[in-house]
Amino acid sequence: MSHGDDSLVDTPPFPQRAQALFSEKLGYGRRWKTAAAEQLGIGRATLYRYLDDPAGVAPDVLAKLSQLEGPQAPVHAVREMVTLIASAIIQIQTCIDAEGWLRAPYPMSVRRVFDLGAARNLADGGDVWPTDLHGLMRRAQEPLFRWLPDISWDVGGDYLAVRLVESGEASTACRALALPGGDPESEIEENLGYEMLVGLCRDRVDGEELYRTWRKTVIENVVMTSWSTAILMDPLLATLERSDEIVEAFYDRIPESFAINGELPTCTISGTILRRDGRAFHTECRQPEAIRRAREGVHGRLKYRPGMLYLKRAFRTFWALPGLTELELKRRLDALGWTTNLWPALDRVDLIAIAPDGSRRLAIDVKDYISPARLASRFNGFKTFEADHHCYLVIPDYIIETDPRFEARFEALRAANGRPTVSLAAVSDFLEGLAP
Repeated sequence: MSHGDDSLVDTPPFPQRAQALFSEKLGYGRRWKTAAAEQLGIGRATLYRYLDDPAGVAPDVLAKLSQLEGPQAPVHAVREMVTLIASAIIQIQTCIDAEGWLRAPYPMSVRRVFDLGAARNLADGGDVWPTDLHGLMRRAQEPLFRWLPDISWDVGGDYLAVRLVESGEASTACRALALPGGDPESEIEENLGYEMLVGLCRDRVDGEELYRTWRKTVIENVVMTSWSTAILMDPLLATLERSDEIVEAFYDRIPESFAINGELPTCTISGTILRRDGRAFHTECRQPEAIRRAREGVHGRLKYRPGMLYLKRAFRTFWALPGLTELELKRRLDALGWTTNLWPALDRVDLIAIAPDGSRRLAIDVKDYISPARLASRFNGFKTFEADHHCYLVIPDYIIETDPRFEARFEALRAANGRPTVSLAAVSDFLEGLAP
C-alpha cells in the first residue's frame, strides 16, 4: 500500500475547517461566520445549511475554502490590517470581560496582528503598525487619521476620527471595523443563545410574548445575582425550555476582580458595572447624566458573590442601553393613551403604536447612534410596515443635545447616498408632535 496516496488522508469536515480558518487562522474569533459567508461568496442562510449538512457543500465553495486555507500573501491593504487589529482588540476585551485580565499566551488573533505588523513595518521601512501589546493600546487610543498611512478606504468619513479604544474599553467603532460587513449588531445574531431563543419562540403560540418578556428582563437585569430568581419567578419565562443554556449564552460570570472592596459599583441609570478610570468611574451608558454621576462617584452598590452574572457586551450595547429609550418611549406613549407593542414579530421593528381613537398607526425604530453618517448608511427602512403605518426613526434626546445638527446631517447624508427619506426625531420632539 502506498503511503503517499493523498486520497487516504482524512480531511476534516467543512464546519471544522471553516471555523479553524476564519476564527483561528484569520483571526475573526467569534465573528467567524460573518467573515466566512462573505469570503466564500455565500449567504448566511446557505452557510448555516452547510454547517448543519457538510455533505451538501457545493464544490466551488469547497474549492474556495481550500484556496483560502493555502499560503496567504502578506496583508498589504490598510483596511484589512485595521479589521485584524480591531478584531484583536475585541478578543482582548472578551478575555478581560470573562476573566478580569488578559492571560498569557495572548489569543492567536492578537499574536497574528503583531507578526503582520512586524512584517509590514519591515516591508515599509517604518514603525506604523503595532508589534506588541503596549504599541497596540497606544495606537488604539489615537484617532485613526493620526497614525494610519492611508484612510482613503473610509469613503464616507465614518471612521476618520474614531478611536479603537475609549476610556479603556473597545469602542463601538472598533466593533464595527472588526466585522467585514461593518455591522456590529450581527454579533447578536451569531450568538447561539439568541438563535436558540428565536427558534423556541417561533415554535410556540405565545412565542412573541415570550420573546418580549425575555428581552425586557435582560434590559432590566444587566447584572443577575441569581438567574433562577430572575427567570424562574416569571410565570412565562419559567416555561422556557433550556433556559439554563440560554442564560449561559447571554451572560458571563462576573470575575471577582470587577469588585471594589467586595462590592460592584453600578451605573444608577443603566445598571451596568462601572470601571475605575483614574480617580473617577467610567460608565458604558452614554447619557450625559449617567456620565456625570459616574465621574462624581455617584453609583449603586451590589455585594459581590461568586456566580453573579453580567449580560454579554453585545447585548448590553445593542439591547440593554437602547432598551432604556425603548421602554421610556413605551411608558410615555401609554400615558398618552396609545396602545403599544414592543418588538412585534420577533423584533421586526422596535415598537408599534395605535392612537387612542384608532386613527393612526405608528412603526418606530429606536437607534442610539452617535454618528449620523453611520445611521444614514446602515438603516434599511421599515420593510412591511410602510404600507399601513406612519414610520419614524427615534433617537435619544441626549444625541440632539450633544449634536444639534444631527437630524440635518442625517437627512443630507441619506439624500447624498440616494437612500429613501426617513422621518427622524428625538424622543421629546416625537412625543410633542403627537400631543393633542
